[in-house]
Amino acid sequence: MNIDGGLVRVGMVSFSTAVTVEFQLKSFSTRKDVFDEIDKGFLREGSTNTADALKVVHQNVFTEENGDRPNVKNIAILITDGVSIMNPRRTIHEAIGAREKGVHIYAIGIALRDKREVNAIASIPAEENAFFTDDFDYLEGLEEDILQSICDGKLFISNNF
Repeated sequence: MNIDGGLVRVGMVSFSTAVTVEFQLKSFSTRKDVFDEIDKGFLREGSTNTADALKVVHQNVFTEENGDRPNVKNIAILITDGVSIMNPRRTIHEAIGAREKGVHIYAIGIALRDKREVNAIASIPAEENAFFTDDFDYLEGLEEDILQSICDGKLFISNNF
């Protein structure tokens, strides 16, 4: 992934009850800085507010003001361990809004019994863009693999059913 060369920009949003932009697309220009920030961990306790997270992504993060480039594909990776508790009726609407603005969404569900929402959030076809695993331990250390596979044009995460 060519962050150091300026070809790739990475931003990060965390969400639970509240949504926080941890860093914008323009915040870091080196791979080391991006991964150092990601490694700090941003697991938040609270209710699952996926709708507002998606809204912040497509209305705030993917803007030229915050480092978006109109000629570059926008990709969002949404990782959740629960279905939407807050604003559940808006979640799919916000996902559709993001996709209509050209954001390609990969959605990863952790330990979910009900997979419908994650499948509906992911870009179409869901079979290629929605992934599931039984626990967070599986994601530990996969940041680079996930980002590299996206840059290669393919995301593969073994589904753990």
